[in-house]
Amino acid sequence: MLELIRQKAVSARSSALHNYLFEKQAFERAAPGPTAQLIARDTFVAETSIKLDQLVTELKSLGRELQLVKGDISELRDEAARSRRFSEFIDREYKSRTSKLDELSRRFDYLKARFDAIDGNSKGDYQAFRDFESVSRRLTELGAVERSFRDVSKRLAISTALFLASIVGWLVALLAF
Repeated sequence: MLELIRQKAVSARSSALHNYLFEKQAFERAAPGPTAQLIARDTFVAETSIKLDQLVTELKSLGRELQLVKGDISELRDEAARSRRFSEFIDREYKSRTSKLDELSRRFDYLKARFDAIDGNSKGDYQAFRDFESVSRRLTELGAVERSFRDVSKRLAISTALFLASIVGWLVALLAF
């Protein structure tokens, strides 16, 4: 052990790489020295020292693994948060689409009700219009309705013009006296 301390270079600045290299040398096997018979206490101390060195090495390894696991856990938390936000976004989009479809359905029902009130037969009796004759008959009927509306609008315009003429006549008569 004293040899390791003597081999360590003394410098004003100690870098992490230098420490790593120094620790790396500490784990290399030492050159075999002269063999001597050890007493039981020396053997116990040597074995305990070796086991303590192994425990220190294992603790450092577990510390590094713990740091890696902490990093993985934080990444998993971030991923879970992103996933939760995305799920909430999908739910909001689904609710938005559903509400838009409901609104569109309500508007369609409203327009259908208005069309039923106007046409009177929009319940789906379209089988009567399978050939051109029936379509032509229906168009003729609608043309007659259109012509009657034109006649009514002409009569209304004439009645309005006569009414305005009578008002102007009355006004002139009042102003003349």
